[in-house]
Amino acid sequence: MPTLDSVAPGRGGALALLAAQWGKYAVQVGGIVLLARLISPADFGLVSLGLALAGFAAVLGDFGLSLAALRAPVLSPAQRDLLFWINTAVGVGAAAVVAAAALPAGSAFGDERLTTVLLLLAPAFALRSASVQYRVELNRSGRLGTLAVVEFAGDALGLVVAATLAVAGYGVFGLSLQGAIAAAVTLVAAVACAGWMPRPPRRGVPIRRLLSFGGNTFVVHLLNYTSSNIGTMTVGAASGAGVLGLFSRANQLVNLPLEQLASPLTRIVIPALSRAPDAADVQRRLARFQVLLCVPVLGYISLLASTAEPAIHLVLGAEWRPAAAFVPVFAIGAVFQTVGYVGYWAFVARGRPGLLLGAEAAGRGVMIALAVAWAPLGPLWVAGAIALGHAVVWAGSTFVFLPRAGISGLRLAGSATRVLTVFLAAWAAATAIDLSAVSAWDPLPRLLVLVAAWGATAAAATALIARADLAVIRGFIRPSRPTAD
Repeated sequence: MPTLDSVAPGRGGALALLAAQWGKYAVQVGGIVLLARLISPADFGLVSLGLALAGFAAVLGDFGLSLAALRAPVLSPAQRDLLFWINTAVGVGAAAVVAAAALPAGSAFGDERLTTVLLLLAPAFALRSASVQYRVELNRSGRLGTLAVVEFAGDALGLVVAATLAVAGYGVFGLSLQGAIAAAVTLVAAVACAGWMPRPPRRGVPIRRLLSFGGNTFVVHLLNYTSSNIGTMTVGAASGAGVLGLFSRANQLVNLPLEQLASPLTRIVIPALSRAPDAADVQRRLARFQVLLCVPVLGYISLLASTAEPAIHLVLGAEWRPAAAFVPVFAIGAVFQTVGYVGYWAFVARGRPGLLLGAEAAGRGVMIALAVAWAPLGPLWVAGAIALGHAVVWAGSTFVFLPRAGISGLRLAGSATRVLTVFLAAWAAATAIDLSAVSAWDPLPRLLVLVAAWGATAAAATALIARADLAVIRGFIRPSRPTAD
């Protein structure tokens, strides 16, 4: 039986993927700014509620099979074809469930617009599921630059459609359709670029190991989905769409860089770790990848937490200003999530989904239970429940489950300490100046002073204690060339 070997991602392709991902990030930030001026917090909260209710379909449509295929050293054409049909069938089924639940959900939350939102969201899940194995194929064949362009095009066109409808006065519909447009464009482009068409499924294809790994990771992703969206659902039920819009926007602003950078890095990291000869080499590579993730993401989180109120006022508009109150709380959880993301990589690459589930279960359980219990106390308490849950996930992974996978969680925590110290110092300096001198200023001069204080402190702290981390990033971008003898 012919087989398809996985090609290690080249440095050029990896850099192209990361560059395109930051392009997607810029597009999403631009979309946030533009749509915030066109769509009210209440309307944004309504769509956020729909996404929270329907988000399980995205998790179900992937079914963990993208990671299972990505980490497999060899994948036969028959296995690839069968994975495509499984993903597509599950995605279509999930979309049908979302569509069927639309009317009952609208009745339960007392807003018939929610029914329309869910019906418009549903097609995206089927389309995205159908594209899973095409995107994996581009990844496995080392065409990361092509994959980056495919996904960037989908996101950009989805935003154009959403903005056009919002300008025309159909903001809720535009937001709801954005995902389906992006998924459709991505699917068409991926099919055109991947260079294969699936054949009808056949019996006797050895796929049990892939399904087993995918099923285990699916359980983890489903748990993550539930814990990540329970806050949205409880705040929507307890506080209404207006408050939910502010809550969701703050959560989105804090977590957007991690979501944008973690996905492409995972496509690079998993194949690299899967080829590591031993646990010591896995440890070394994990520490390096952790720096690549933590420096930009923690830097952004620190700066946003330092400047949230004037930045949100200026960029999104005065009606979004109350969202700034949620940013520091979400930021705490995002720090733990970012520092602990290497645990996810380690468990997946080492083929230990059971340990991954164990590491996530306790913290996610805390997150779900406290979000429900604290919802009547207000949305800030729900944000606190989310942050506490992320801290418990990090602690369990670092001190209990990573050692069982042959990885020192303490060493990984230590390797992140320098970056954390730099950006904690920058946040503290900017916050001290804000509280003591500039909190009553107009938003623009206040923002400029805070950014300057943050930048100066971060630069000085980096020069003192984190030059080695900058060297890791420079080495990834511009590898040293061997000298001629």
